[in-house]
Parts: sequence; C-alpha cells; structure tokens
Amino acid sequence: MDAIITAGGVISPEDPLLALTGVAKKALIPLAGRPMVNWVVNALVGSGLVEHIVIVGLKPSQIEPNRFPVHYVDSVGGIVDNILTAFDRLKEINPSTKKVLISSSDIPLITSASIQGFVAECGAQEADVYYAIVEKETMESRFPESKRTFVPFKNGRYCGGDIFLADVEVPVKADLDLLRTLTGHRKNYWSQVRLLGLKFIFRFLLGIMTTEEAARRGSEILNFDARGVVTRFAELGMDLDKPRQYQMIRAELEKREARLRQA
Repeated sequence: MDAIITAGGVISPEDPLLALTGVAKKALIPLAGRPMVNWVVNALVGSGLVEHIVIVGLKPSQIEPNRFPVHYVDSVGGIVDNILTAFDRLKEINPSTKKVLISSSDIPLITSASIQGFVAECGAQEADVYYAIVEKETMESRFPESKRTFVPFKNGRYCGGDIFLADVEVPVKADLDLLRTLTGHRKNYWSQVRLLGLKFIFRFLLGIMTTEEAARRGSEILNFDARGVVTRFAELGMDLDKPRQYQMIRAELEKREARLRQA
C-alpha cells in the first residue's frame, strides 16, 4: 500500500497557537527538534507497510531529508480536493497500488506500531474506507489532559482519529460534493449529524444511535462502504490543535527522544 499525508493547513493570525510556536504552516511546527510532519513520515516509513508517500502542501526543502520515496503535490484547496490530487499522483507513481493510508500531519505521536495495529484492526479490508475512532476511556487513560470532544452514541462516547485506510477506487464511487460538505464541517459533529437525515437526528438525540448505524447511513449517502474502527491506539486521535495540546505533545516527544538516547 501507499500513503498520503495532508499538510497544507495554515494557522490563522488570531490563533494562539501561532503566537506560541511562531510557525504559520501547521505541519512545520517544531517538536523535539524536527518539524511535526516528520514524526508522521517516520512512523509510516518505520511501519514497513507503505511503498510510497505523497505529501500535500509542502516542498521537499521544508522537511528533513529521507531516503524513503517521498513525493510532493501542491495544495489545491479543500481537504477532499487535496486528497484527490494525491490519489492521482500515487496512480502515476504506482499504478498497481490498491490501498492507501491517509493521515493528517498533526498527529505526531503516532508510531510505527500504532499504524501496524490500526491496519490489523481493519481486518480483511473488504470495505472501501476504514476510519479510526477512539473511545473516551481509551483516550483519557492514555492522555488524561487531552480535553478532546467526544460524540455520544448508544455504545459509548468517541472522538475521531486522523487516519484512514482507503481503497484507491473510492474517488470513482464517492459523492464528492457531499464529502466536501462533510469534511467542511468536520469540527462540528452536529452539522454532520444533520446531514444523516431527520430519523437519525432523533435517534442521535435520544441516545439510541450506534456508531455502526451512523457508519451505515454515512455509507448510503456517500455511496461507498465506510466503517469505523474502534482503535486501541489513542495517539491516532491525538491531534495538535491548541496550545495545551502542543505543550503536552512536545513534552511527550521530548521524553521519547530522551529514552532513545539512553538506550
């Protein structure tokens, strides 16, 4: 399989994260001596699962050199169109590719083991898209200070992860306009719930909708088979969005580096 990393995000001038880090390009925020995106690249490379990586929104000179085949495409707009551009590039590079791991650049705590574990959790990989979701207890046990937002379902409270495993043919099947709308509201789960329809709004409000039911409905309206994977790897959902998360993640990576130096 191959991999895509989305790295085109720019921090707004009024965001306190910009004042704290001094870096406007989010993927390039320095953490424990290297740009944030490099932690994601290294985890993917170390997993041994990917042949090629396409990074969207950066230039080769902006990240640490890597002997692994890393390719670059410019950001063309929203997240869906950026990923479509990366899919096209991967098909040029490796026409035989079938599966693609898609990761954001702002989950630098991921490791090679967590990537391997997520792919294993996806099972037979017969669906079109698998996406990681993290249960509240899993997240708060691993990162007590994460302060993530959790969406309530009948079978638990979950936050979304920032990694997906997708079939390379998904762009051919998908309702891309609706997918653009959904991703445009990815930080507002109420807006996403409304897109599922009136019946699902009531079931959601009554607390009787399961994650599996939501995934089935999402699959119906998006026109591809999407399945949530309840992962045991909390770092897949530990993204860096706020100053407190920056401080926590930086401290975690500095400890990791110190352990490696002592080994």
